[in-house]
Amino acid sequence: MILIQKFDMTTRFLSLKEITLIMQELLIPKEAYEAVWDINLEFLKEQQITTLILDLDNTLLSNKQRNLSIQHLNWLQKCKDNGFQIYLLSNNRSKKRVSRAASQIECNGFYLAMKPFTFSIKHLADTYNLNLKQCAIIGDQVFKDVILGNWLNVYSILVEPIDKTMSIFTRAQYTLERYLTKKLK
Repeated sequence: MILIQKFDMTTRFLSLKEITLIMQELLIPKEAYEAVWDINLEFLKEQQITTLILDLDNTLLSNKQRNLSIQHLNWLQKCKDNGFQIYLLSNNRSKKRVSRAASQIECNGFYLAMKPFTFSIKHLADTYNLNLKQCAIIGDQVFKDVILGNWLNVYSILVEPIDKTMSIFTRAQYTLERYLTKKLK
C-alpha cells in the first residue's frame, strides 16, 4: 500500500535580522590580513588547523606574474616547516599557470575550481583524505573564497589582493565585498 500525503508548507518570510545573521555567517571571514605572511601560523596550529588551501590569483600571484615571489615562497616554506599541508584551489582556467605555481611550491593544485561551488573542495578533501574541519581556506575574494569556506564550516582567512590594478568589474566586486563585510560586522 502506498501512502500519499499532502505536504503542508506554510509561507514564512525571513526577518531582516535573520537575513543579516545569515549574511554575516557567509560573508565575514574568521580572520583578515594584509598579506599571507601576516597570518599567525601558531594561532592556526592552536585551532587544530593542519592544512592550508590557498587561492592562487591575487593571493599568491598577481595577474601579471608568472612565478611566485621569493617572499611568498619563503612564507610557504615556513608553513611547511610548521607542519602544514599546502594545496592550491584556483578558479583560473589555465592548467599551465596553476601547475607552474604548484610545482614551485611542491604541492598539489586544482584549477577551474568554480568557487564558491563546493564540489572542488569536496573533491580535494576526498582525494587527499582531508578533514575540512582541520583546514583553512585563504584567499582574496569574499564572494568566492570566504563564502566557500564559511558554507562548509572551513576556517576562512581573507587577505588583501596583491594587484590593486584591476578591471572595472573586478574593482566593483571588491568594493561591494568590502562594503558588505564592514556593514555586517
